[in-house]
Amino acid sequence: MTLTKSLYLSFLQCPLLFYLSSHKQLPSSTLSDQHKQDQGYAFEEQVKKLYPADCFQQTFQTDDLMVRADLLVDNDLYEIKSTTSVKPHHIPDLAFQKHVIEKTGKKINKCFIIHLNKEYIKQGEIEPEKLIRIEEVTEKVNLIDNIEENIKLIQKITTKPKPNISKGCNKPYICPLKKDCWSTLPENNVLTLTNWRLYWKLLEEGIEDISNIPNETKLNIKDNIIVNSIKENKPHIDKENIKEFLNKLTYPLYHFDFETFDTAVPLFNKSRPYQKIPFQYSLHIEQDNGKTEHKEFLSLGNDPRPDLLKQMKHDLQTKGDIVVYNKSFEISVMKKLIIDFPEEKEWLSEAIERVVDLADVFRPFYYYNKSQKGSYSIKKILPAVTGKDYSHLEISNGAEASIKYFYTYIEPKLKEDIKEDLLKYCKLDTEGMVWIMGELRKICK
Repeated sequence: MTLTKSLYLSFLQCPLLFYLSSHKQLPSSTLSDQHKQDQGYAFEEQVKKLYPADCFQQTFQTDDLMVRADLLVDNDLYEIKSTTSVKPHHIPDLAFQKHVIEKTGKKINKCFIIHLNKEYIKQGEIEPEKLIRIEEVTEKVNLIDNIEENIKLIQKITTKPKPNISKGCNKPYICPLKKDCWSTLPENNVLTLTNWRLYWKLLEEGIEDISNIPNETKLNIKDNIIVNSIKENKPHIDKENIKEFLNKLTYPLYHFDFETFDTAVPLFNKSRPYQKIPFQYSLHIEQDNGKTEHKEFLSLGNDPRPDLLKQMKHDLQTKGDIVVYNKSFEISVMKKLIIDFPEEKEWLSEAIERVVDLADVFRPFYYYNKSQKGSYSIKKILPAVTGKDYSHLEISNGAEASIKYFYTYIEPKLKEDIKEDLLKYCKLDTEGMVWIMGELRKICK
């Protein structure tokens, strides 16, 4: 077996991941995997405009070790990463490359990470020299001294290792094996607790099931709620705090939800690397007599923001609370719109002041059902509170909606194919909030 950089890095994350990678037994790539890879390629194409072609993708191999360097200029080694900063896992990546290259007899002087400049704003054609940032990481790379030791450990892996549930399941990336490995855990396992330091400690001690947590274990308020909801087999309901939330609402209620997409290399003027670009919203307007009206926006054209802003200003009117789920997201999108379209500042600022967060009921577990598994995401809350879910939809989560929308810019013929799926998905987000609110009112009667 030839040990490549990708195989070496998979070992650092998990021996089982390495084994299945080396035997080509990994699950099929997801749409998200493909999108991430495509963003990397797009950024690399911009970097290639700045250096001679023969400096890229040089291959070095010796002693069953092989690397292909992203960029080698004289004796300086560069790794191209489509992130907006240097990440800890970039260092062992470069260290392995340097180790293999130097075993071939070529000396590496300095090591660098080329990454995206998050402050870059597109105006006209992309300017590669402004899009990139270059950071030297030579000292950090030289501190890595366990490569030979790791190679020896890798060589000892001759049979399939057992699953090892650990922090490595999520770092530096969510492991493609996580779903299968975690499926072996009990339904009510300690990883559904909110205190991650505690749950990893319990797991390391061999305690997997919440029912086996020692009585003397100190739990925070939310974890106590999780444990008690399992023991009592009924939802936890704090009627007083839920009533307080409901009583503060100002009608009509504008149940509102954005869908956004982002790219490493900005597509539009007045946009930055990985900026959340809103392309769609759903709006359910609820009167105090229970009557609701649905409005929506979806752009399948060029920059969706100007048309979105025009319709959004009209649809949101000027009075009544704008109800969202996890307001930090919607507010951050609106604030970026103010920066990029300052002429819209007045009404957007007023809209931000009207935002109310439905998650304020569920984040502190004023309502908690054991089916939530420690989560307060709307994908867990909707079935827990109303019995309805997203399983019947072709697009069932925001990440999928974002990626499928992005691909309409690459393949315009996809637009009509996914239009209805996008509309149905986004509509359910706001309709779901109306349903949830209705159930909360019933609970508090």
